[in-house]
Amino acid sequence: MMPSALGRRSSWASSFVTSLVGWISFSIIVPLAVGYSGPPWPLLLIAIVMAILQVLVLRSAFFFLRMDRGLRVGALWGGLTGALLIWVGERFFPLLRERPFLWLGNGVYIGLAVGAFLSYFYGDDREIEVSAQQRGRSPQYGRDAHWLEPFAFGALAYLIAFLPRSPGLAVYVFVVGAFSGVFAAGSSHFSPDRWKNSTLMLPLILAVGSLLGVVSSLLFRQFAGEFRGHFLLLGSIAGFLTYLSTFLRGRSLAKREART
Repeated sequence: MMPSALGRRSSWASSFVTSLVGWISFSIIVPLAVGYSGPPWPLLLIAIVMAILQVLVLRSAFFFLRMDRGLRVGALWGGLTGALLIWVGERFFPLLRERPFLWLGNGVYIGLAVGAFLSYFYGDDREIEVSAQQRGRSPQYGRDAHWLEPFAFGALAYLIAFLPRSPGLAVYVFVVGAFSGVFAAGSSHFSPDRWKNSTLMLPLILAVGSLLGVVSSLLFRQFAGEFRGHFLLLGSIAGFLTYLSTFLRGRSLAKREART
């Protein structure tokens, strides 16, 4: 069972997790995409500092910035603060100065997503809570309370498939796998429930998942010699496992909701 603070997506705890997921994912994935083969620790430090600072700013000024008014407002302030953090961060992190425009664009994109999600989660949770109050019940966040599960499924599936031999490579595999779980969640946790009981949908989703696993494995091309098998094959297995586990979990949650 997910802790209640994280099950409620607009809590401070969930806001920090949302920001950490966004900053860590793209601070790892974008450098890997352009061929970065150094250790992940400097990237992780940058991501964690940026994520914490952005949440502190946006949550502290949430209503002053009118981020409760909607997703677009949240995205605007998220993008602006993301760009500002990268600009200031160049003075403290030499790595940001190596590709300044790439990092600036990355900061804007991550910030947009973080700000948009903070606003969306706030509005969505308020609707659930107001509806529960009108019915005289405690808020039940249902399937949305399990929003972090796909990250865990993806990370575990990729670690099992790739079996990284070093801590640094394990970090890369973990992050890419966790982010792949986000895409898998679209077909599992948040897809129409009729899909989950379709005979044809599961093999179709597994085929798509395997293909996307192959695509994601290209991020590891510079580490090809460190794996026990060809990285494209391992990516296919990782994608298959990710989509299988998330789909089955989504079907289980749908059945549970149907009984209540």
